[in-house]
Amino acid sequence: MIFRVVIIALPLLVLVACTTPPAQHDTPDSASQTKPPAGTTPPEAVVEEAKLPAPAAPELTGELLYYLLSAEIAGQRGRLDVAVPFYLKAAQLSRDPEIVERATRIAVYSRDEKSALTAAQMWVELQPENLEAHQVTAALLMREGKVNEALPHLERVLSADQQNNRNSYMLITSLLSKEKDKQAALAAMEQLVAKRSQDPDALYAYAYLAMLVGSLDKASTAVNQAIELVPNWSEAHILRANVLVRQGQSEQVMSLLQDALESYPDDAAIRMFYARRLVDERRYEQARDQFSALLDYQPDSPEALYALGLLNLQTQRANDAQRNFERLIELGQRVDEAYYYLGQVAQMEKDTAAAMRYYTEVRKGSNYIDAQISIAVILAEQGDIDAARARVQNISAPTLDVELRLYLAEGEILRSANQLEEAYEVYSLALQQLQDNAQLLYARALTAEQLGRVDEAVADLAHVVKNEPNNAEALNALGYTLVDMTDRVTEGKQYIEKALKLKPSDPAILDSMGWAYYRLGEHEKALRYLQQAFDKLKDPEIAAHLGEVLWVLGNKERAREIWDEALRETPKDKVLLNVIERFAQ
Repeated sequence: MIFRVVIIALPLLVLVACTTPPAQHDTPDSASQTKPPAGTTPPEAVVEEAKLPAPAAPELTGELLYYLLSAEIAGQRGRLDVAVPFYLKAAQLSRDPEIVERATRIAVYSRDEKSALTAAQMWVELQPENLEAHQVTAALLMREGKVNEALPHLERVLSADQQNNRNSYMLITSLLSKEKDKQAALAAMEQLVAKRSQDPDALYAYAYLAMLVGSLDKASTAVNQAIELVPNWSEAHILRANVLVRQGQSEQVMSLLQDALESYPDDAAIRMFYARRLVDERRYEQARDQFSALLDYQPDSPEALYALGLLNLQTQRANDAQRNFERLIELGQRVDEAYYYLGQVAQMEKDTAAAMRYYTEVRKGSNYIDAQISIAVILAEQGDIDAARARVQNISAPTLDVELRLYLAEGEILRSANQLEEAYEVYSLALQQLQDNAQLLYARALTAEQLGRVDEAVADLAHVVKNEPNNAEALNALGYTLVDMTDRVTEGKQYIEKALKLKPSDPAILDSMGWAYYRLGEHEKALRYLQQAFDKLKDPEIAAHLGEVLWVLGNKERAREIWDEALRETPKDKVLLNVIERFAQ
């Protein structure tokens, strides 16, 4: 009697943990942009289910039938820990390639790596031409730290897969990058590449791995050799730039990218990378020029349109930003993001009606919550506080982070409308749901301070500092409250000193330290800190403090100049108006 194995419906059992390449993110951080060469598929896609001719079915014995049925039943019941030994025994009895492959996949899926390796080595023995069998065996050997034993299997993959060498190299790079002993992994790759020193794909893969494991000099040498062999290889130029970024050679990166663009001006990948590096370097005008040039070559590139739109928005070019985002909507690309930023453009232009329309069009995505909050803020600014609160309260909160943002938004709307008691109640209600949350405690403390409940403000801020002793903002707020509103000035100054050690250039903390010295009567020291703070940030409260100290020191003319300058920018600031009323009128 001949028996054909019935395969139950389990997911494809690929060595995902071993074959997934290093994470790639499309962000302005260009140093994370290196990708496999153009025209290749990602390493994880290389390991596909083997498409082999069906072998002759094994002769079914009672013993084999018992192990197969037991394994299938256990698998159907989700007991892979039971299924694996039965599948392995069936594989050993039958030596049928299908059953052996099945045993390997089930063992990998259940993370029984010892059984998986036993089955995989049997699979290679039975099907020595099967590249996937070699890949799986190599991955399992490397998981056990047996890199040298894995090498012959990796060699077999490279030797047999001449059509897709680029894919194979990147697959091996991905496998080796997971090895705990990074230098052993790199040494293994060196052995593979040694006999392929004129193969640019081998050099690129080696350079990529060397960068991942931190051997940057070796990475630089290898990628330079790859570029010499293939001068117009975009991905190699980008990899070289990433290696140099990690070496701290930012200026050399920019110079080499400029040279590459002069040689290959229509290379969109290099130009996109160069533009993003310019953003990283905060050279926004030059970045705009590069994204604009990219659009000359690729007028409808969503990535270039989106990046240029953000840059135009950041540099206050509202009309240009609007055109970029409207074009994205016409193309049907990043539509929700485009509507959100069109709302921001409209707010920049003081067109609240248009902003509301745009924000309403944001239906999903990471900006949906922000769009709804923006609508609520606009309603509040128009005086309809009840509608603003209803808008925030009706937003579904899928996570605790979103719930926190909504509570903070509602509280801020109420604070801005001077409805301080209501804001205090919102924060208190939120703290019943999100106990000990530092942001809520901080917001409630500031509200309590505005209400004149200094003891409650101090208690909330002290609670935050107890839970987060390195929270510079909370340390500063607690210290400043004690200095400004109580007679515990020396104690308050100690908290501010801790905050200043954590953030020595923060203008708010410098202001607090200056104010602490002023309250202690050390006016010259106060002046030094307050002047530093004002030089960094032209804030009305800092101006009020600096002017007061100058006035007390006898420099009334300079005090008036500072107050007048601040009044032109913020004519309704209460702290500023109060100090002027006390001293200058």
